[in-house]
Amino acid sequence: MSFVLWLVPAISTWGATEIDAQVEDRITAFLTDQASDLGRDIEVTVHPASARLATCIDPQPFLTNPGQRLYGRVSIGLRCGEQGQQTRYLQATVSVLVDHVVTARQIEAGTLITANDLTVEEARLESLPRHALLSIDEALGMTVARPLRAGTSLQTQYLRRPQLVSRGDHVTVTAQGAGFSISRKVKALDNGALGDEVRLSTNNGEQLMATVTGPNQLKITL
Repeated sequence: MSFVLWLVPAISTWGATEIDAQVEDRITAFLTDQASDLGRDIEVTVHPASARLATCIDPQPFLTNPGQRLYGRVSIGLRCGEQGQQTRYLQATVSVLVDHVVTARQIEAGTLITANDLTVEEARLESLPRHALLSIDEALGMTVARPLRAGTSLQTQYLRRPQLVSRGDHVTVTAQGAGFSISRKVKALDNGALGDEVRLSTNNGEQLMATVTGPNQLKITL
C-alpha cells in the first residue's frame, strides 16, 4: 500500500513542467511592453510547456507571428544560448484593462449618433467582442444599422456612415488646383458617404470622379 501511495503522486508529475523564473520574467516584461499601447493594468500569465525542456540560457523572447494580436492567448518564442542558436515556443495569456463604448440609452435603427447616446465602461480587452469600439469619437456622426438596447457594447458592424449624396441628385462639385477653385452643379450617378469616391455627370454628358466632402458636396483635386 505504501508503494502505491508513493507511485500516484509520482505519476501525476510525469510530463509536468515548471516555468524557469528568468524565462517567466523575460516573457512577462516583453509582452507587457508589447501590449502597453493597448490599455492599462496589463497582466501576463506564462503557461508551462507540454514537455520538460532543458534550461534556456539567456532567454530572448520574440513574437512567433508579428501580426498576431497582443491580448488573450499569445504564442511566444524564445531564443536560447549565447548566440540564440536554440529556439523554443511557449504560450502566454495577456489581459489588458480598457475603456469601451456602450450605449447610454436605447437607440433606434437609422439614428444619427451623438455623444449623449454613448458612455464608456471598463472591461478586459480579451473579454470584449473583436470589433468593439474603444473610443466614442469612432462612433460620432455614424448611424445605427439596427436597434440597440441600453448597455450594448458598441461594435463596428452596428454602425453605418450616413449617406450624404444620393444617385440622381444634383450636387455641387468643387475643382481645386494651384491657386484656383471652381464650383459647378452636376448630377450624382452613385450614392456616397463621407470620403467615398462617386461618379458624376456634367451637362454635356462627361463623367467625372469626385470625393464626397459633405451633404451634396464633392471635391476634385487637380
